Amino acid sequence: MKQKIKKIPYTVVGDGNQTRDFTFVSDVAEAFYEAGKKNISGEIFNVGSGKSISINKIVKLLKGSKINIPKRPGEPDKTFANINKIKRDLGWYPKINIQTGIKILLDNISYWKDAPLWTPKKIKVATKTWFKYLR
Repeated sequence: MKQKIKKIPYTVVGDGNQTRDFTFVSDVAEAFYEAGKKNISGEIFNVGSGKSISINKIVKLLKGSKINIPKRPGEPDKTFANINKIKRDLGWYPKINIQTGIKILLDNISYWKDAPLWTPKKIKVATKTWFKYLR
């Protein structure tokens, strides 16, 4: 978000075709709340949207340009949460879709004004050890 505020391209790790399961924070909080109301000690639930969205789609929704940096070793191409159990056992499901979540994020972008600005150079320094051991 700091890159959007500064009007500089988003830094995308890899080609941007990798997908992730993005979940809005209020949905996560509600999942915790629902779990807290039940006697389910020791149960494990996946919390997510149950859908994978590409990083390139996120960039498109954020309306920005991008620069790509090399993919990190060991980083998966696709992640998503199987939320069947939490829907069945807790009646929980995500309410904020990715488009609405991005709109809320952009409506509140001022919250990010003091966030650090990650650049390709800063990322390279921060992940130097990671690359050393994961190659």
